[in-house]
Amino acid sequence: SCRVWLLVCLVVCVTGGNSKNGEVENLSEYSADGKVLYKTLWKLKDCAGPAQDGDDVTMIMKYEGLMANGTHGQMEHTLTAKIGKESIRSAGDGLYRMCLGEQRRLVIPQHVSHKYREILPGLLPGDNTVIDVEMIIIKKMSLHKSVSGLVMAMLEPVQDEFCSRTVIVGDTLYVEYEGTLEDGTVFDSSARRGMPFGPFVHGHKQIIDGYTETLEGRCLGERWRMTVPPHLAYGDDGVGEDIPGGATLTFDVRLIKLNDDIWGDEIRNKKVLGYEVIEKPAVCDEFAGAGDDELYIHYEATREDKSKFGSLVTQTPPYGPFSLSGKGTFVPALDYALPGMCLGERRVVVVPPRMGWVGGHHDSIMVEVVLVKMNGKEADILKKYQKSSRGRRGESGKIEL
Repeated sequence: SCRVWLLVCLVVCVTGGNSKNGEVENLSEYSADGKVLYKTLWKLKDCAGPAQDGDDVTMIMKYEGLMANGTHGQMEHTLTAKIGKESIRSAGDGLYRMCLGEQRRLVIPQHVSHKYREILPGLLPGDNTVIDVEMIIIKKMSLHKSVSGLVMAMLEPVQDEFCSRTVIVGDTLYVEYEGTLEDGTVFDSSARRGMPFGPFVHGHKQIIDGYTETLEGRCLGERWRMTVPPHLAYGDDGVGEDIPGGATLTFDVRLIKLNDDIWGDEIRNKKVLGYEVIEKPAVCDEFAGAGDDELYIHYEATREDKSKFGSLVTQTPPYGPFSLSGKGTFVPALDYALPGMCLGERRVVVVPPRMGWVGGHHDSIMVEVVLVKMNGKEADILKKYQKSSRGRRGESGKIEL
């Protein structure tokens, strides 16, 4: 059981602590799940989920614990688990059927608290251990909270390797949506209107701020549910008789058109990440493995606007050394394409925006990459590049955008 607990990647937030003299708040407000008592502190109006048997979940726990300096204080731990597989049982742990974003307070009696102490560093023993838990991931769904007060539940994300572009200011967009009040009343929807909302230009003040905030960086086809506070919606004035002043609104949204691209089966099933071999030595004596090989590459990257960057563009020395068993190139798409590459081989790699450079980019970038040196052995093609190279690679040790 202990080993299974350690495999989880949950985020658990505990704001309470061990009770004093075995006394906690009014337990009549709690429900029982086996020996554990729990109550919901907060949840979104619409439940995404709830977590079921077999679901991989991530939660945040906060609790009173013994800190590294020897003092008692509030601690936080992150954990991931699979519901119903001993780590979080279908019954008995107070965590089953939690909704995305839901916050619960658990009261755990002393005789069953030992397994929590095995996975929560510094958790103090006590008659009634109090742990506050927030569910932030259920399978592929995830919760995102903004400093503005907006809460977004990402319901249907597009996988990174299938996302060719993300939304930036100036993009022309269409969305399908449904807007509801706090009591569940639908005040507007694209279904009711018989058409999506659009076109509108992102970042040009043509929609409420809540939309603008959540659309930035979205992929075509993604669906999310956002809870928008009044200052990011229609403020104290509201809109006519449908939206009262000071209303917090919930929108269920899907991005269905991004500039000229329309969401459908063709785009949904089109994998963007990939590579093509464009030149390969007749004899491949050395090839890159996924281990500790010491590698150097030259590269030329071409962006959506046809601008270019890279060591072949700036005529600087090749990037390296790096190994694929270490930190790699810091560009996940390149690390995907390099294994099995022969010394001297050239490949063109498509780098989707969410699998690219740390600094971030909205577009898919075409990268021509050449493996020019491996474990001290140089490819013949390197001599050609050395004749025109100058300068030095930056000190960051990363391929930079």
